[in-house]
Amino acid sequence: MKRQRALLEYALGALARRPGRSVALAVGLALVTGLYASALFLTDSLRAEVESAAAGVPDLTVQAMAGGRPALLDAASLEALDAALVSEPGVRSIRPRVWGYLFWPAIEANVVLVGAGEGEADAARVGFALAQRLGLREGDRLALPLPPEGSLVLRATTITGEETALHDADVLEVSEATARQLLGIPEGSAVDVAVTLATPDESPVVAERVAGAIPFARVLDRPGIQRAYELTFDGRSGLLGILLLPCLAALLLLAWERLTGLGPEEQREIGILKAIGWETRDVLVARLYESTVISVAGALIGLVVAYAFVFWLGAPGMAGAMLGWSTLHADLDLVPAIDLTQILFLFGVVVVPFAGVGLVPAWRAAMLDADRATRQT
Repeated sequence: MKRQRALLEYALGALARRPGRSVALAVGLALVTGLYASALFLTDSLRAEVESAAAGVPDLTVQAMAGGRPALLDAASLEALDAALVSEPGVRSIRPRVWGYLFWPAIEANVVLVGAGEGEADAARVGFALAQRLGLREGDRLALPLPPEGSLVLRATTITGEETALHDADVLEVSEATARQLLGIPEGSAVDVAVTLATPDESPVVAERVAGAIPFARVLDRPGIQRAYELTFDGRSGLLGILLLPCLAALLLLAWERLTGLGPEEQREIGILKAIGWETRDVLVARLYESTVISVAGALIGLVVAYAFVFWLGAPGMAGAMLGWSTLHADLDLVPAIDLTQILFLFGVVVVPFAGVGLVPAWRAAMLDADRATRQT
């Protein structure tokens, strides 16, 4: 134990004697680790946000398909669906929904228009990001484009909070009649049907009943929608990781070049150690300690910077890439949800290769004759 502590003290002293190189390598490692850790932190946090928002998703969503694309459910299809499920004991509610995308020239972006119930014809519930973009406050009026060349003036009665920004950032909720008027959806039709079940485990049975009533229907369950979001975030985080691979490769190549090129002073130092009785194993262990201290310090600094970047600053730039490049995206207050396994994997990817690249030149120098090594100038 005392031997290992002495070797560690020597390694720390060697790092202090070469502060420029040590700091440069630690900063490079911190940068690469911070970039990768930011992508991991952001993905895990968004996945947790999706899980918390899944409570608002219906157990089953029924859509009509035509030509491989979603189509409107007409009155006959809705009647057939209602007749098939009304006797099903596990079905609590069947709710046809009216919603769609409306291009708003004033902001040059699409908004999600949702029809909800029989509210006031001119009332609107505005999503947080949309309200920020327009500078709206409760009670303000807004004019929406009404095809073909008209407009419809609504009043912002409610503005949603930041806590629900993930799923209603660009949502404009109006009465069902107003939504039909703006989207051109005829009376009696619906975009989809939300089915609420007493027990979510019954969704396969209910889905079969739906398929029997409407052969051209597509049935989406809540876990499937949640998995789709998770796969989307995982795919985008994986793409970010691939884009960052050249940074990691460049850093390891730089470290290899810096660490393999042992200067005369370092070779002479190793020769002196061999002359006073150090074994080759001691030289390698000391060199391994040097690389490990630099890599661990750089990785820890990178993790701290990544945490601050994601959870304090909101991951500017990176969050937009993960959420999509929509004009109106959610401005989230990200909550930490860190997977320790991924952090350990990240340490293994960064720390282990860096710690290992210094062993080869140290072994070569340690194999030199002590007298020859001490004569290096």
